[in-house]
Amino acid sequence: MGIFLIRHAESEANINSRTLSHASIALSENGKRQAEKLCAALPQIDHVIISKYLRTYQTAEPILQKYQLTPEINGNLHEFSYLSERKCANTNLNDRKLWVNAYWERMDCHFRDADDAESFEDLYHRAQNFHEKIKQLADDYIEKNLVVLSHGQFLQLLMTLIKRPQPLSRELMRNFRADLINRPIKNTQIFLF
Repeated sequence: MGIFLIRHAESEANINSRTLSHASIALSENGKRQAEKLCAALPQIDHVIISKYLRTYQTAEPILQKYQLTPEINGNLHEFSYLSERKCANTNLNDRKLWVNAYWERMDCHFRDADDAESFEDLYHRAQNFHEKIKQLADDYIEKNLVVLSHGQFLQLLMTLIKRPQPLSRELMRNFRADLINRPIKNTQIFLF
């Protein structure tokens, strides 16, 4: 019994397809199969919390149908949107590579790519806020099971802050980026809180 923190199943963006917006990215066909396997691998689930992004809902769908649940949407769980949504419309990973590299070369916790993008500081505060929420929920899930479906970068920082709470800093941002490259969280990877 407990709280399962899980990255969504494989998305169209994960396989380098063009995407229109951060929130509208759907699961790939393989991702849909992964969502079914995830549902079969988990114990009985009592509640599901997802991000506002389509791919977490689609990953949750088999669980929601199996247990007749309605998901709770949490505004802190969405992926780290450090590049401008407008600039990224109808692009793929290859198209964004130069922008991604430029963002991380700055290594500035407070920098925003545009008014429709987040800073690393924004991600840090969202991860901290959600960490506080699940600490408060922990006692409710001693006898029941909660699934939280989120995203790779969000979970990467959340897990770092759970294991080793630390202040916002350039070093944290640098280590976060190194973890993303060297130890990325896999689709449907599960962490037990």
